[in-house]
Amino acid sequence: MLLRNGGAGRGKTISTLDIYKETLRAMLKGDNERAAELGSSVGDASWRESGVLLTAVCAILAEDRFDADDSPAAIKSFVDEMMRNYANASPPLTSLMCEVVVRIALGEGELLKGVDVNDLSIHQMAFMNKVVQDADMAPQQIDELLDEATDLVSDL
Repeated sequence: MLLRNGGAGRGKTISTLDIYKETLRAMLKGDNERAAELGSSVGDASWRESGVLLTAVCAILAEDRFDADDSPAAIKSFVDEMMRNYANASPPLTSLMCEVVVRIALGEGELLKGVDVNDLSIHQMAFMNKVVQDADMAPQQIDELLDEATDLVSDL
């Protein structure tokens, strides 16, 4: 699906993946209004366009976050903290799906089988927000993260 860019560069055709990337950029930088606006313009993006990008971003973040220790105890500690941080999330997060997100991001792709992709996406976004906030990532670092993830996705 291709959409027209109504802003600067008017008339330039941009892909749904590009819009989804900009949605994530706005979300991770705390511009929730812009993220909601962009997200609604995409509608129901296919898993190929949205989920693959989410998974790539999560993989990069997990590699950095769990570089020193990716043991089950470290993952459990992270998930427990994530559940406390997002105790009032709507829709509510589950510790099982939070763990699944971390483990998929760390390379256990077989866990994707049978997982509801909408539920997974919600948990992936919470994971990304937590890691970005915990790392106190600067806007430039978020841009670099999304560019790296987009490069990974385009190599598929």
